[in-house]
Amino acid sequence: MDDPRYLYRASWSDEDDAWIGVCNGFLLVSHIAPTEAECLRGIRALVDDIVADLQGNGEALPPPLPWDAFDARHLDTAVRSTS
Repeated sequence: MDDPRYLYRASWSDEDDAWIGVCNGFLLVSHIAPTEAECLRGIRALVDDIVADLQGNGEALPPPLPWDAFDARHLDTAVRSTS
């Protein structure tokens, strides 16, 4: 998805020994990969699939959160939800 309001972030996790990617509009979605580049590609592809499903069902997209509201608690929740 090329909407500039949605931002993607990849952060290293020592616990998982991998990169974890998140998107500021999809709080419970994350992607884990061995490299930062793969992580960002993966989270973008995952969000693209979710957006296609939402749009195909006529559902609204979630509003993106500003990064200052998207704190570590959201990241921790997203990671635990996909582990």
